[in-house]
Amino acid sequence: MSSAGRDGPVARPRPHVLEILGVVALVVAVPVMVLVAVRVGGPPSPGAIWLAPAAFVVAAVVSTSAYRRWGREADAQVAHLREQARIHAMLAGASDVTLIIGEGRITYQSPSTRRVMGYGPDELVGRTYLEVIHPEDRGQVVESVRELLAAPGASGLIACRLEAADGTYIPVESSCRNLNHDPAVGGFVVSSRDVTERRLLEEQLEHRAFHDSLTGLANRALLLDRLEHTGARLGRTGGRYAVIYVDLDGFKPINDRLGHVAGDTVLVAVAQRLEAATRRADTLARLGSDEFAIVVEEHHGVADAAGIAERILADLRRPILVDDNEVHVTASIGVAYDGTGDDPADVLRNADIAMYLAKRDGRDRYEVFEPRMHAAVVERLHLQADLQRAIDEGQLRCHYQPIVALDDRRVVAVEALVRWEHPDRGLINPGEFIPLAEETGLVVGIGRIVLHEACAQVQRWRSTLPGSEHLTVSVNVSMRQFSTGDLLGDVGSALASSGLPPGALTLELTESAFVHDAERTLAVLHELKALGVRLAIDDFGTGYSSLAYLHRFPVDVLKIDRSFVTSVVSGRQSPALARAIVDLGRSLDLLTVAEGIEHDAELTQFRELECTHGQGYLFARPAAAAEIADLLTGRLSVPPQATTPDAPTDVTPGPGHAVPTGLGRSFDVSDSSH
Repeated sequence: MSSAGRDGPVARPRPHVLEILGVVALVVAVPVMVLVAVRVGGPPSPGAIWLAPAAFVVAAVVSTSAYRRWGREADAQVAHLREQARIHAMLAGASDVTLIIGEGRITYQSPSTRRVMGYGPDELVGRTYLEVIHPEDRGQVVESVRELLAAPGASGLIACRLEAADGTYIPVESSCRNLNHDPAVGGFVVSSRDVTERRLLEEQLEHRAFHDSLTGLANRALLLDRLEHTGARLGRTGGRYAVIYVDLDGFKPINDRLGHVAGDTVLVAVAQRLEAATRRADTLARLGSDEFAIVVEEHHGVADAAGIAERILADLRRPILVDDNEVHVTASIGVAYDGTGDDPADVLRNADIAMYLAKRDGRDRYEVFEPRMHAAVVERLHLQADLQRAIDEGQLRCHYQPIVALDDRRVVAVEALVRWEHPDRGLINPGEFIPLAEETGLVVGIGRIVLHEACAQVQRWRSTLPGSEHLTVSVNVSMRQFSTGDLLGDVGSALASSGLPPGALTLELTESAFVHDAERTLAVLHELKALGVRLAIDDFGTGYSSLAYLHRFPVDVLKIDRSFVTSVVSGRQSPALARAIVDLGRSLDLLTVAEGIEHDAELTQFRELECTHGQGYLFARPAAAAEIADLLTGRLSVPPQATTPDAPTDVTPGPGHAVPTGLGRSFDVSDSSH
């Protein structure tokens, strides 16, 4: 499909030898007959009379057939050139870079090549395709093309980097199709899309997936990964490592007294002091709200890690200045050393146990883990037994937090959140028992209870409360329910027993669900979609960073993590990343929900970003079913707490329900959704 082939004249088909002879006979037959008559000097014989016309007829038939064939072949070639012209007209209008590769060389480039890669018309024509590919990517491209060569018409997707005219490399996603068998193409058609912006977004999300957005430190996922690698490497060389677990003392009152912004300032200052107290080779991570951990590599004895712990305690005793206020914090620290054959996760757990004992025995101190401390593990086992009893005896309850439309604060859905009413300890925060439930597998039973209770409760509201006919419910799903439970059966049973329409149930999964046993997860999700339920990604932007799964998995909703909400308004981060996620959701026709909206400024910001839905303390705290029913019916007309100056102070029934600020004064919870 070269330029000469496209633009050259239509070549007449070559005639066969018999056709040439037929034409010659036609031309010669009559003159020969005349010459014979003249030479004889009289009329031709009867044989000559019949022979000449016969030769004439045969010659006429043959020549007519020849011209017809020539005409058909000429028409076919014209049609071929027209098909080529049609294909090129189609490729010329494409926004992606389209190349046609024939026998390894580029025979055609689309006009968009100038805009995307900077090459002039036909500047790439004649070059080999591998020349344009980044050297590190050539091997995988060759393997992919080799597979396509074996099957005419086969197509595939290749990710690589292409060299632009200025020498830089552009990341592209290329759709390749083997059309060597098609005479109008005669090569591979490679359509490449510039994915630079998507890669940048993925890199930012990847960084967020493994780093704490507030302090910039490694997070729990990255720490565990580093622990695994450290344990494996030092296990081969005979080296040792230690884990230091740091938990701030009395941090919650700082948030309550000075606010979350002041609390964040304290956490950043603490992170900086911890960095100053550690060595460059050590790994420092923020594990949770006020919890940090340090992996100390290649230490030379107990004194090394203990010395770091003492320096941290001394550094943290110095006051931290926050808005002209001196804030004092201390820490409880646990230290654990690896032993022969210790699992890295066990070393982290041992450091956590030692920290717990340091906090229990007076705070502002450190403890080094010893085997006798396993008594704490025994206490944990008691909690596990209590949790199993709570499942069996019905001590678990659902509280609900409204999800609202940001434009007018109408309640359109509720999220079901589990609570444990312990007979002796009272209401237990989910943060205390959900990690244990995940670790032990009890979360499967808890999830089943929440599914049934939430579906039944929301169906009662839909059936009995005016204006709630279209209310929906979101329920969190653990990966344990995928791997060890019968999630499909549990969902089907909950829907059947409650009568709730499947479309009114949304199952929320974290991003990690999409990378662990992805194929099995995908199969289960398609089965759930076949039931009619909706699927949401919870805490989007904090887990797996690749966006490819958004195209593969049947997702309906993106719940934007609370860290995006707070960091955008506080100025720690540009709104560009949050806007990119909202735009991404819109381009994929996904509903976007901003989690953890607590202030009017956050509401305003996400309205401007055109995020459609949100939830958080600004609208309502999680509350028991009775209080949510009062909200939905309008009986709760005065908020239990003082409202924000510009927040509504009453409830307007109708299609959806306007939400007062401060709902749920009696609930002190630590849900990530707030």
